[in-house]
Amino acid sequence: SNLTFSLSLSSPVIKRAKSKMGKGISKLLNELDSLVNPLEGLTLEDADLEFASDLDIRNLVDWIQSGKAKKIMVLTGAGVSVAAGIPDFRTPGTGLYDNLQKYNLPHPQAVFDVGFYRSNPQPFVTLAKELWPGLTHSPTLTHSFLKMLSDKGLLLRLYSQNIDGLEYLAGIPDDKLVECHGHFRSATCIDCGTTADADSVKNTIVKNGTVPECKTCGGNVKPDIVFFGESLPDRFHRLLRTDIQEADLLLVMGTSLQVAPVSMIPDMVECDHRVLFNREPVMKIRTGQDMFLPGDCDDHVQELCSILGWKDDLLKENAKVQIDDSNNKKKAEGED
Repeated sequence: SNLTFSLSLSSPVIKRAKSKMGKGISKLLNELDSLVNPLEGLTLEDADLEFASDLDIRNLVDWIQSGKAKKIMVLTGAGVSVAAGIPDFRTPGTGLYDNLQKYNLPHPQAVFDVGFYRSNPQPFVTLAKELWPGLTHSPTLTHSFLKMLSDKGLLLRLYSQNIDGLEYLAGIPDDKLVECHGHFRSATCIDCGTTADADSVKNTIVKNGTVPECKTCGGNVKPDIVFFGESLPDRFHRLLRTDIQEADLLLVMGTSLQVAPVSMIPDMVECDHRVLFNREPVMKIRTGQDMFLPGDCDDHVQELCSILGWKDDLLKENAKVQIDDSNNKKKAEGED
């Protein structure tokens, strides 16, 4: 296991245990206690995960400026899109799963279940209408930062777990982007596999709020989002095999690392350094190698770009991809 637990033998729990033991055992524990006395100040909360980093953001700046990091691999999750107004999945109270109760699902994940979609597609259609890319939500500063990495020739590949399409809307080139869980730009019948007209599917869902039907077999059509029970795109597996060997730096941004196989990428890469931009420490931070930057991704991206001298370009890049959500909504819904 990557979990490392450390407990001082002088903690209140152990002290109470020693008081109830015989002198021989108590003496042994006291001798052991002297060996671990440097850990005296640690609590279980402190020691649950090794996430304290001896590196900081200036080390990341040095890796980029010195050329040590010129094949940067990035793994993103829902946390990079929260600033765009899109809820993440698992935050209690505000996460997407907590807010799906209105659809009367047997469990929140059912909205992304192929079998459930076959028998009851309306909850996903209603959700898709709300989340359809390019209508309401614009790329965040983090998305624009990743676009800049690509423009500067520093991005090896971006592996996104998101289905919001914001990486694509930010202008990250197709060859640099792997949308691990699919996207809304194409659609397929879940029964016969026939490719459907993407514009027609979009109009059916966004304008009418109804379920698209296959013209070949009459089955339900859905956007090419990877549902539970479906395989990830072949391109994901093909590129990952070489990218984990070529990358010289991994950035992990805004993810709970709870959905396999993407969650295994941080342990698969062979590079010396990994940087976690996240609110919670979700992976082990190796001393002298890795870095944990706690908090919101956009805040750290702005700080990083300020030190690199990229901040003005970052803001200009992001301004170019902001959308007028009111006009887009009217067009999508067929209003004048």
